[in-house]
Amino acid sequence: MVLRGVLFVLLLAAGVVVDGAWLSRLRLDAGPDLLLLAVLAIALRRGAEGGALAGAAGGYLRDVAGGAPLGLYTFSYLVVGAAAGASGAVVDPRQRSVAAAWAVAGTVVLALVSGAMVAATGLARVAWADVASDAVVAAALNALLAGPVGSLVAWVDRVTRRRYEGRVIGPRGLR
Repeated sequence: MVLRGVLFVLLLAAGVVVDGAWLSRLRLDAGPDLLLLAVLAIALRRGAEGGALAGAAGGYLRDVAGGAPLGLYTFSYLVVGAAAGASGAVVDPRQRSVAAAWAVAGTVVLALVSGAMVAATGLARVAWADVASDAVVAAALNALLAGPVGSLVAWVDRVTRRRYEGRVIGPRGLR
């Protein structure tokens, strides 16, 4: 259980590093968000609480690494993670279409919540037309990458699963 948490945190940290170091250098208006995809994949497998926790942790890492005011991305990713996790009880997270649909929806929700937070706090003036166009491009790219990131999260789940879930192994009495 602890190993699974450590691997999930490392996956989120890797998403922040790859987003900041490599994907931000792409010559596109908007690029894919690997951190968002990792949060969504964890949320679909772990439920609303796990999604909120993964979203808060990933958003906090994004705030610290990107220099944004603390709490801006933490709240945005928390909302998206909790919403995706809540839908995990209704949909089958192993289907690739579910991951791609949540990648599109999560990207749009993240852009709207982040933009609303920036506008509400007065950090900057929000150009909603630019936010919408960037969200469309990022949503398309995220939908393409949702399957591989979901497979990576599934692999972490498989590797860290208890081998004997149905049997409790305890100390034996002396004979």
